Amino acid sequence: MSKIGYNIKKLRNVKNLSQQAFADLFNLTRGNISSYEELRAEPKLEIIIKIANYFSVPLEHLLTKQLSVNEILNFNDYFNEEGAKKIQKNFANIPFICREAIHHIKDGTFDVQKLDIITFPMYSSNKFIALELTQEIPMPTSINIQEHTIVFFEQVQIDNLHTLNNHFGLFLTNDDIFIGTYFQNSTAIELKLNEWKSEHFSQENLQSFWKLYAKFEKKL
Repeated sequence: MSKIGYNIKKLRNVKNLSQQAFADLFNLTRGNISSYEELRAEPKLEIIIKIANYFSVPLEHLLTKQLSVNEILNFNDYFNEEGAKKIQKNFANIPFICREAIHHIKDGTFDVQKLDIITFPMYSSNKFIALELTQEIPMPTSINIQEHTIVFFEQVQIDNLHTLNNHFGLFLTNDDIFIGTYFQNSTAIELKLNEWKSEHFSQENLQSFWKLYAKFEKKL
């Protein structure tokens, strides 16, 4: 059996497309997409070719292997062969929060251990997490980062608390996610989304706080 059903679902999640939105791209129905993803049917060859061309994915890969996040985002195109060899040893496997994961957070069933992986050169041994900015993630209106940019967050450590003030950060738990701005005074550190929502930092919830580390705007 081909990998087309698995890859259609992964393409949707990484590209933040609902089943209906994906179906509309290829003049299909939501029921068609559901049947492909549940392995009850496979699309016709002409549809498979259209999908491969639209997402710039090799036809053979779409049919015979499970696509990686890097392939779907065309990340490997950003590193020429010589440059990739030089930094290969610094590539890290980073959990990637996609559309499906955001939905799991909203319904309280999120599990970071089940996230897809994106590989990217990192020069730190700290923990990182990545996501694509979409309207589904609450964030301040002041954040000057284009939608669909891939952003990387570094988990906050006790020894870098002094670097947080006025920086963007991520709050992530099994049932909540938002991007906010860190504010720090002599007694407290707060990650603030807006006037109505914020989270106060403590050692007990240290693992829920992340600091913006890097952003990567994709080619359109």
